Amino acid sequence: MMALQPLTLPVHVADSSHTGHARRQAISMASSLGFSELRQGQLGIIVTEAAANVATHAGQGEIVLVPWKFQQDAGIDLLALDRGQGMTDVGRAFEDGYSTAGTAGQGLGAMSRMASLLQVYSLPQQGTALFARMTRESPTAEDSSTKYAVGGICLAMSGETVSGDAWNVHFTPGRSIYIVADGLGHGPFAAEAAQEAIRVFRDQPHLSPQSILVEIHRALTKTRGAAVSIAEILHDNRVVNYAGVGNIACAIIDGAKSRSLVSMNGTVGHTVGRIHQFSYAWESSSTLVMHSDGLATRWSVAQYPGLASRHPALIAGVLYRDFSRRRDDVTILVSRV
Repeated sequence: MMALQPLTLPVHVADSSHTGHARRQAISMASSLGFSELRQGQLGIIVTEAAANVATHAGQGEIVLVPWKFQQDAGIDLLALDRGQGMTDVGRAFEDGYSTAGTAGQGLGAMSRMASLLQVYSLPQQGTALFARMTRESPTAEDSSTKYAVGGICLAMSGETVSGDAWNVHFTPGRSIYIVADGLGHGPFAAEAAQEAIRVFRDQPHLSPQSILVEIHRALTKTRGAAVSIAEILHDNRVVNYAGVGNIACAIIDGAKSRSLVSMNGTVGHTVGRIHQFSYAWESSSTLVMHSDGLATRWSVAQYPGLASRHPALIAGVLYRDFSRRRDDVTILVSRV
């Protein structure tokens, strides 16, 4: 999908250098994406404030930086995640100059004016998750990234330089289609299999999930194989068509209700029986969640009051924080269009 890899960066109150490192990594990533010096500086301020808040209020946490390109736009999604004491008054934290962390005092209000999107989710004694989307252009410019509420995290396991997982999306009027691929094992050979699945998907996104998966199965015979799932939402018809093989989990969330979609056993590119496509009901309020087995399956969005209505990137961040296995590549794709 991109040459740039998402990054997860630790933040710890005992080592203030973590904040500076996160800021430098974010600015370097923004420069590679063609951000102006102004936008790089604004991103640096947001990262500094977010990391300092994590260190001061929670003691430790992490910053996740996710670069992306969509149509003519490019940007970086920032997630600041911790399991600290939480925020007692999120609304007041958006007031200009308000800071209880002894930080630059930019405040969430000032940060939200610099970001294209900014949301915070916090529960007392359960931690805080901050999501900021920084587009390459200023937040007042028209950008297609705000038309579609999509968020994704794709991180390599510790010790690996590339992720064996991959994901992609494609939009046309009235239709959106999503893929998550998990190459067998991890490392470069797993990444090769996952990226080959993405290549086929990008070449033929107009086909049905079943047909795309058949083509991917043929293409992956020269690789070690992968688990692959594809979901197509036909918005006007209020239906999801889904085809999956292997251990990619997929669910439709609607309020407190969650419905898991059915994948077939096997490994795409090697041992697969007949590939089936299933159809499910979709409502305008529904949310699609797809993830690799780097995320435990015991999660429930319903256990987080109000989270289902937040931006999908924030949902992905909370699930990653609380349910990532931390010993495998992990991908989480969340969409609500």
